Amino acid sequence: MLKFFQSLFQTPRFPVGVRVNRLHQGSLDRTDGRVVAQTDEGVLVEWPRNGSGWERPQALCQQG
Repeated sequence: MLKFFQSLFQTPRFPVGVRVNRLHQGSLDRTDGRVVAQTDEGVLVEWPRNGSGWERPQALCQQG
């Protein structure tokens, strides 16, 4: 039970190469990104349009 509560407050981690989408105000605003790197500051994502950029991990969701 303790691990469950800890997981609610942890920063999400994404493996390099995984595909992600970005959520903004409850809807998807970017899709099909690929994780390049992750640091304590954020996640570097390469998007099919608009190049790459740093994103907050909490704004990303991993594709199925």
